[in-house]
Amino acid sequence: MTEVHPGAAHVLRETIGLQNVDLNDPLHAQLHQTVLGLGAGATFGQRVVALRFVFNWHLRDAGAQFATAKTEYERHLAVLKTRYLAEPKMSVAKAEVMAEADDESYRLKLTYLLAEQRERAMRKFLDTLEAALDTIGRIVRISGRGIVRMRRA
Repeated sequence: MTEVHPGAAHVLRETIGLQNVDLNDPLHAQLHQTVLGLGAGATFGQRVVALRFVFNWHLRDAGAQFATAKTEYERHLAVLKTRYLAEPKMSVAKAEVMAEADDESYRLKLTYLLAEQRERAMRKFLDTLEAALDTIGRIVRISGRGIVRMRRA
């Protein structure tokens, strides 16, 4: 699909606050497809549950990217420190500073910090979806009790 369906865009905006669906972003594309697959008759709760599954899979991938980026950064630092420490009269502290000042170290650290932030943001978003489902559950239970009371009266 090359165009964002207006109905799906509206549902994503109203349900999870996604203002601009970018179908080139794999997460956005899958969220869009999920909403389309649910159809117009899906309840808010059904949509939230389905979107949580999509987010869970993307969170798994984000966690793997974060772990990989962090490992690459730490390995790069270790290799540089080892190389610098092989030089005569090199202190550990100086080797660490030199390794961290390396341009590639900076790039790898930035990549790892961005991956960490994405993973953390996705976890928080899943917490938000969980809270929305809890709220829906409470409303349904409360309204259900009200109906039961009305029948008894």
